[in-house]
Amino acid sequence: MAKRFRRYFLPGRLIVLGCCSALFSRRDSYVLMHKIPKIIPPRSRVRLIRADDQAPAWKKQVGRQFRVGYYNPKDGLNCIWLVNEGGEYEQTTDRKFLLKYFDIEHLSEERSFFGRGRRRLRRIRVPSPLERLSGRSSVEAYEGAKEIRKRDDPGMLPSVINTLLHGQRVLNRAAAAYALNLMHGKAAIPSLERVVANKREHPKVRGQAAESLAHNHRPESHDILRRNLNDVSKEVRFWCAYALAQMADEESLIPLKELARYDDRIVRGFWSVSREAKAAIRTIRKEMRQRGRRGRPCLFCSKMRAKSNFRRLRN
Repeated sequence: MAKRFRRYFLPGRLIVLGCCSALFSRRDSYVLMHKIPKIIPPRSRVRLIRADDQAPAWKKQVGRQFRVGYYNPKDGLNCIWLVNEGGEYEQTTDRKFLLKYFDIEHLSEERSFFGRGRRRLRRIRVPSPLERLSGRSSVEAYEGAKEIRKRDDPGMLPSVINTLLHGQRVLNRAAAAYALNLMHGKAAIPSLERVVANKREHPKVRGQAAESLAHNHRPESHDILRRNLNDVSKEVRFWCAYALAQMADEESLIPLKELARYDDRIVRGFWSVSREAKAAIRTIRKEMRQRGRRGRPCLFCSKMRAKSNFRRLRN
């Protein structure tokens, strides 16, 4: 029930794309349009943060960074050229669409709109996924995390874990927890468990780690999540309930019933903990009926044990 669309304007159902702070309300857009110059200066840096049915071609490009190119006298100042990483004038938009779908990261002080006597925009270096994971914005960090998940490169695992445990910002540590959702490696799961159990960590990071354990865990993970169903943080309780539901953990039914009765605190962007606990109970009971009998271990953990036993036999 707590399925996320990930935080990218979207941070995950939290913002739908999931993901950041740049989804604007009408009032926010009105304020921005009056604070930002009527003509966006060339060489300004913008990042695509969302897409919808009005701009379907941008859906696969969310997270890309562009520079505003010099204006063409034939097109006029209403036509904004977007320059890609290679220095190529790739596509056009207008001011209204730019403010709706892009985050302006830097406003240039360039005064020559048509670029007379100016050097052409050069190619810029594209940051690596690990560099993006440590970026300053949620969009940048989560786009880096998505790329890391796709690659599932064991060589990246130590750096991702280091960001998870020692990252400078909360958004970087949360994005690292998201990246470990489906990454393979012995160190990934214990690191997520450590974060969930760390009472000094920010609730946002602990909640993301709990969510990631839902589909990447081991038998010991069940106990850690059950213990944190009574955590002081509503976010941690919420995501522990979600993870245990995905695990179909039968032993968590009793504490989940307590949450379903009394925990009416609402998690921002979602709903109350009690509602999530009730959904978790329904999911677990449905899985129990499908299994046909009680006491059967988690299917994911069973696969983990089978792989471990297979490796021992081979050795």
